[in-house]
Amino acid sequence: MLAEKNLTGKFKFEFSEAVKSFSQWLVSIGQDFSYKEKDYTITAKFECDEDYYNAEAKALELEDKANPQMSFDLEEDNNGTPSVSERSE
Repeated sequence: MLAEKNLTGKFKFEFSEAVKSFSQWLVSIGQDFSYKEKDYTITAKFECDEDYYNAEAKALELEDKANPQMSFDLEEDNNGTPSVSERSE
């Protein structure tokens, strides 16, 4: 008997910088993937759940870093605007 488990991850990004960073990360760990430029989608097959979950976490991290709105929010906090915890006191 032969049993094979294939996990396919499909990651659709909003920001091109996140796609670039994620694809570089996949290459650095030796992961094969395909990329569709028109909709910023990367598809990769993983051998185990842990590999998929690591990739998912990395994709979310890189998407957050590439989000210009997140950068704007961080700049406001660094310019003296009270953080959420300070405002609620």
